[in-house]
Amino acid sequence: MYLSKLLLDPASRQVQSELSNRYELHRTLTAQFPSEKRSDINLLYRLEIPDQQIYQPITLLVQTSSEPDWSELARLGLLIDSPQVKNFDPDLPTGATYFFRLLANPTMRKKQADGNSKRIGLYSTEAQHDWLQRKAQQGGFRVESFNLLDMGMLESIKRKNDHIHKIKQLAVQFDGILNVIDPDLIKHALVHGVGSAKSFGFGLLSLAKR
Repeated sequence: MYLSKLLLDPASRQVQSELSNRYELHRTLTAQFPSEKRSDINLLYRLEIPDQQIYQPITLLVQTSSEPDWSELARLGLLIDSPQVKNFDPDLPTGATYFFRLLANPTMRKKQADGNSKRIGLYSTEAQHDWLQRKAQQGGFRVESFNLLDMGMLESIKRKNDHIHKIKQLAVQFDGILNVIDPDLIKHALVHGVGSAKSFGFGLLSLAKR
């Protein structure tokens, strides 16, 4: 895997536009891999939003299975510094402990009267706690401790077949400490992300040695 740290220029009109429409940001990022299938790229990203009262670059963290080339973003004036890219192939032995960060869209599928299921947001703190524990079990790790930050609703617009769909998604950031239970499962969670709405900037699980 490859981890990239991109510093976005907050004065760029395109950056401003895509900050308010995360789906378009995802399209811009995937467009930098023109010869590869989207499923092979495994692109995950997370925006680290700075203090809005201070003029400073906006940090965008991007993880991909393919080696990226961000030169076109620089040519378009979206970046204010050279991209930082490093190869990432972590050793995740059973019992290892890490700090983690996850920006997530906690949801569950609920069956409707017509028999179809619909994804709904989990708005209570208790439900969000339970969601994280379920994802941890599925992802081969145990959450030792964590803090939860409600980031509110993120709005995006998705265009499909000449129709415009306005999408609102709950954003919750989890920061804490986890223990590795199953190295293969947590590696899968790292590569493919955790939870839903990955095209909108959710699901990137970041680890740092404790």
